[in-house]
Amino acid sequence: MVRARGLVVLTMATLVAFACGSSSGPAGSKGTFKIGSDLPVCTVGGQAVQNGIQFAINQKNAAGGVNGYSIAFQGFDDCRQGSYNADAGVENVQKMLGDSKFLGMIGPYNSAVAKAEIPIAAPQHFVMISPSNTNTCLTKEQLPPLPACTYHPADLRNGNPNNYWRVVTTDDYQGPSMADYYHKTLSITNVAVLDDSTVFGVGIAGAFMAEFKKLGGTVAKYSEYKKDQQGSDFKSILLSFKNAGAKAVYVGGTDDQNICIPRAQMKQLGWDVPFGGGDGIETTDCIDQATGNEAGIYATSAGADATQVAGAAQTIADFRKAFPGPNDFGGYTMQAYDATNALMAAIGRAINDANGGTPTREQVRAETAKTKGFVGVIGTYDFDQNGDNNLKIVSIYVTKQVSDPTQSTGVCGSKAAKNVCFVWAAQVDFNKVS
Repeated sequence: MVRARGLVVLTMATLVAFACGSSSGPAGSKGTFKIGSDLPVCTVGGQAVQNGIQFAINQKNAAGGVNGYSIAFQGFDDCRQGSYNADAGVENVQKMLGDSKFLGMIGPYNSAVAKAEIPIAAPQHFVMISPSNTNTCLTKEQLPPLPACTYHPADLRNGNPNNYWRVVTTDDYQGPSMADYYHKTLSITNVAVLDDSTVFGVGIAGAFMAEFKKLGGTVAKYSEYKKDQQGSDFKSILLSFKNAGAKAVYVGGTDDQNICIPRAQMKQLGWDVPFGGGDGIETTDCIDQATGNEAGIYATSAGADATQVAGAAQTIADFRKAFPGPNDFGGYTMQAYDATNALMAAIGRAINDANGGTPTREQVRAETAKTKGFVGVIGTYDFDQNGDNNLKIVSIYVTKQVSDPTQSTGVCGSKAAKNVCFVWAAQVDFNKVS
């Protein structure tokens, strides 16, 4: 995330800060350190991720904190005018860097924001763990037949040790997963591709096309647009796709860039073919944008679906009690929960390295880099030196009418289509694919 997930603008952004809990002595007997986040919390998806962070920290403080320290959480919003903004993200990271109590952050949510933030945070050895970034080039070079990276991981870090990790997999897995699903499951051999010109959109569209062609499929037409130039009328692009003989549409992009409006306009044109994309469209706002044509949208997510992981059931149930709102739980809430617990575990080890005192950011970074065998609710994580993890799982969803949205993935429409939700359809574990 990409990427944006659930980009529905809320009435107000939230800024959460708290410090509570106890250790062997009174609450905060050794003091307090801070964990921050940078997310588009003006949106449903960003807020659902922040809820996962807050839930993990609430639990940790209730259990006594980390090695005698209480944890204070402060969430920062990187939204401007209703969508994520890299400049806002950089400003938020600079605020965290200016306060020595911040030992790390969860986020960002979107890959383009990470691209801007890593060069700011890396010289300060400030740990970033993203629950949702999927652009391949943040951590590794793309290999043929995928298009080459337009920027490079080493350049983002500029000679500094790696400070960035993520708990999801990458678009070089996510894009091909939908290509395989289109070609092998839906029997589609001719497709049109549209991307929104963003870091995420271009990357995942390229990965999709490379795999689709490898399978023997044809990309009948490829187009891209920029939101500020395109507006909300995609009919001419869609007609060019239809006239080229495309039997499906794949979109690389995010809902805040209007990438799902074409779905509604396809029905207006009388063109009934599959429509799919990456995790940037597995969102409430995508369903809302597709008004009148909401069912049958296919989307991938760069990780295991928490509702399909038996070991996550109790944590999800406890979370829903603490956060009972209809949109409080989202597709990456449990990834955020795992990322936060992984960071707190690393901070705990760093406190030990500091002989019980407050660790330096470098000590926290060094311990995060050593993360191996960390047991989360989604799975067991090993972090590598580039910033990736060992879990290579992609989930596939399709929108359907459901009788009880609370029993779905939690990603449903918010307007007329409140009972249209993304429903889990399949999972691909690339560690098990020969």
